[in-house]
Amino acid sequence: MSNFRKFLKKLMPRVGAVLVAAIIGSGLFLANYLVLYTPDKEINTPNFDIIADPNQGGNGQGNTVDTPVEASNKQFNFLIMGHDRAASLTDVILLINYNTEIQSITVMQIPRDTYIEINNYSYHKINGLYNYCVSQVRGEGSANPELDGCRRMEEYLERNLAVTIHYSAVMDLDGFGNIVDAIGGVDMNVPMNMYYSDPEQNLYINLREGYQHLDGRQAEQFIRYRAGYATGDIGRTDAQKIFISAFMDKLLTSIKDVNTISALAQNLVTYVESNVTPADVIFFGKHFIGIGNKAGPVSLSNIKMMTMPGRDTMYNGISYYVMNKDYMSGVINDYYNIYNTSVLWSFDVNEVFVTSENSYLRDIYLADKDSGGFRLIIYNAQGIEDNGIG
Repeated sequence: MSNFRKFLKKLMPRVGAVLVAAIIGSGLFLANYLVLYTPDKEINTPNFDIIADPNQGGNGQGNTVDTPVEASNKQFNFLIMGHDRAASLTDVILLINYNTEIQSITVMQIPRDTYIEINNYSYHKINGLYNYCVSQVRGEGSANPELDGCRRMEEYLERNLAVTIHYSAVMDLDGFGNIVDAIGGVDMNVPMNMYYSDPEQNLYINLREGYQHLDGRQAEQFIRYRAGYATGDIGRTDAQKIFISAFMDKLLTSIKDVNTISALAQNLVTYVESNVTPADVIFFGKHFIGIGNKAGPVSLSNIKMMTMPGRDTMYNGISYYVMNKDYMSGVINDYYNIYNTSVLWSFDVNEVFVTSENSYLRDIYLADKDSGGFRLIIYNAQGIEDNGIG
């Protein structure tokens, strides 16, 4: 019986992958019954309190908005994470907004070293939040701790970032490489020679500078490299923008091929834990390539990328990246708010993204965005493809 269970565990992902591939391969072009399908995520009831502007009437102290809010059914937020093999640390964390009405995509990278308070957890970097959530749900008896841990992290960020996240997904690095291979690899410029060796992580990086074709294994090396950047992890996030631009460029051309769609579907089912359904995949896939969308397909010029506004610093001998609340709340409200009212005053009301101790961390977190010397650079994927990152 035990061997039979093991056989089923290995078989079912492959069967599921074939089914999803068949659905996607034919569905994008033939499934007319899904033309009118729109994801329904009960988004009119956010997972956080919407706080009224304290400067507008009332006693000005944290009043919640009483009137019902309305949510756009054209905007969708995604939390995408990639974790390492050794410790399930999510070294890639992306918050993505997809506006299907105007065919725009906004990608914000959240640096792995971002300071965060997680209950009584002694590790204060956001790349440990997923691992913490997985351990929590596993202790509660979860049958799928990876997926349930991903969804718990989603809920934690929803409450504290004041953003509704429709979908979340986490993949391991094997899945990442295979997904890159599924679209035929990417052509991109490697900005410098990249060499690094870490036998404990089984991580070996050997890439030469210059414009070249990267397969999945090489793409993993590129996004994980950080040792040679003068700005540390922020340098790596900028390099990842180069990769994301190249990946999206290749995806826009390759996704129209049925064989590519099938290969992508198989790898997504096998390596990615997500609450995205096959119907959702068809919905977003057909919008992405412009089927039935008056705005046409997504173009590189409509893909924006940015790094979460803040600053890196040392605290108790450890390197952290500290968000600036004033700047970050504005970014969330401007690019990720799906509601018909502001969420500025709902942002991080419990201050989980900073220590309660008087410190330089609090100075960064609470500084006025205009006088604190912060910069928010919004890149365009087409511009990066044409000119790189200056």
